[in-house]
Amino acid sequence: MNPFTPKVLAVMRREFMQRVKTKWFLISTIGLPVLMIGMFVLVGFFITSSQDQEETVSVGVIDPSGAVADFLVEELLADSVLASRVGELDAASEEEVRTELTDSDYDHFFRLPPDVVNGEDNGTARIFARDNVLPATQSALRNGLRRALLRARLSEAGLENVDAESLLQTTSIGVVNVSGSGEARSQELFQGISFAIAFLFYMVLLIYGQMIIRSIIEEKASDIVEVMVSSLRPWELMLGKIVGVGAVGLAQIGVWVLVIMVAAIFGLSTAGAALTDIGIDITALSIPWGTIGLVLTFLVLGYLLYAGMFAGAGATISNETDAQQVALPVTMLIIVPFISVQGVIGSPNAAWAVVMSIVPFFSPLVMPSRLLVTNVPFWQTALSVVLLGAFVLFAAWVAGRIYRVGILMKGQRANLPEVVRWVRHG
Repeated sequence: MNPFTPKVLAVMRREFMQRVKTKWFLISTIGLPVLMIGMFVLVGFFITSSQDQEETVSVGVIDPSGAVADFLVEELLADSVLASRVGELDAASEEEVRTELTDSDYDHFFRLPPDVVNGEDNGTARIFARDNVLPATQSALRNGLRRALLRARLSEAGLENVDAESLLQTTSIGVVNVSGSGEARSQELFQGISFAIAFLFYMVLLIYGQMIIRSIIEEKASDIVEVMVSSLRPWELMLGKIVGVGAVGLAQIGVWVLVIMVAAIFGLSTAGAALTDIGIDITALSIPWGTIGLVLTFLVLGYLLYAGMFAGAGATISNETDAQQVALPVTMLIIVPFISVQGVIGSPNAAWAVVMSIVPFFSPLVMPSRLLVTNVPFWQTALSVVLLGAFVLFAAWVAGRIYRVGILMKGQRANLPEVVRWVRHG
């Protein structure tokens, strides 16, 4: 039996067109990704502008040990910091250093601990500043001191000709997960994708779940529902609303993904270089189409499960004042797996993560995260899909019986015993 009868398709088309023609849909669908990209561009512009306009600061180096200052001045000059040694203050107290700074032409004094080379002194290198110390200046001083200390210690060991910079060279570390079929996956990249998918699905459920509830309330408040119920079954009306509103969400997500893909193509060279620096080689990655198909299956089934629950909840009330109250239990079922996703990404094979990925109320968010970051045993995936599919049918059956009675009920919100009676005798 085909559930998508002409009447159901008509309701779906009505729900879809009624929402995609609104200003809210156009603004949120097109305006939001454009706004986000514009914000990133604007932030980059401000950072670039601040770097271009940043004035070179002058730093006076104070070194009581006398062993590091010359090396440090060389390192800072190499980083475009105007540095020079202030030897007359090597024996000065902190109070004298502060007083001298106010009368000098330096922007900062950089005072090292007395036994900085051997590291036996517990003192701290201090920056005395007239004004706020820029992060770039702090970074230059920190890195310059690190390199200068290494040079000073090498000099004490009689290794003046050794290139200190080469000794500090390191390499990035990237984790590559290998699936049972031999596919290589970058752990960092797929962890990021996993969290992004969970966050996106979480937002879609919250936004469109509320939209389903409001759609039912609006029609219960009008007389059109009585006309519609006289021409089609309540479950057909419910199915049309769930799929129609869901199609709006899919269309919106599709536009967002398209905009993001276009932006990613234009910035691919820059992004590729940045990812390579942290150990992610895009060119070496293979797309796990089978895993992507399973992830999409869980997302679609998860949407149908929660949409049916939201529809059933909406059928028990008659005004938007009660909407938040009836939606809260369903929303909590969504929040719990979402806040656990970060833990699942870190420990995908922990016992609690395995259990949550099988429980139908949690699996739509938890199992996709596990599939993307680890090799999930076939029996766990199969059991999770079967249970989720069964609960989708059960939720649709329960929501249909609630909807059958509740769609025509007006007035106060139905209490739990009444809803149970609707399910039993609806």
